[in-house]
Amino acid sequence: MNRLRRGLLGTLLGAIIGFALVTLFYVGLALADGTRLGEAAGFGLVVGVAGGVMGGLIGLTVGVLRLGWLGGTLAGAAATVIAVVFYVVVFGDPAFLGHFLRESAVVLLVLGLPLTLTGALTAILLKRARPAPHGSAT
Repeated sequence: MNRLRRGLLGTLLGAIIGFALVTLFYVGLALADGTRLGEAAGFGLVVGVAGGVMGGLIGLTVGVLRLGWLGGTLAGAAATVIAVVFYVVVFGDPAFLGHFLRESAVVLLVLGLPLTLTGALTAILLKRARPAPHGSAT
């Protein structure tokens, strides 16, 4: 499978997996915190769209660079760190930097596990989608 096809397939898989995992994880955490179901589902969809975009970028990276499950996991972890840095830089105020660093723990919690799993699962699924070489029995 050439790089373009792997990149497009990785983007699609990453976006779907990232959206699903981030949405489910956010809704689960919000419900465990006592949030009403409608509110948790509504905000979960918004956060899920952001997770889908990030998952698509992770999938593109995994597909184009032909990363394995470990590389995909590291790509997801790197995307999480980039999201936290982006949150602190864009919304942070130098006078309240400690406050924003504490709040960024929520971003790290909500995105960390789902995006690392997105990278690993995308890499595994892309590897399964790779056609066998000609003349190979498997």
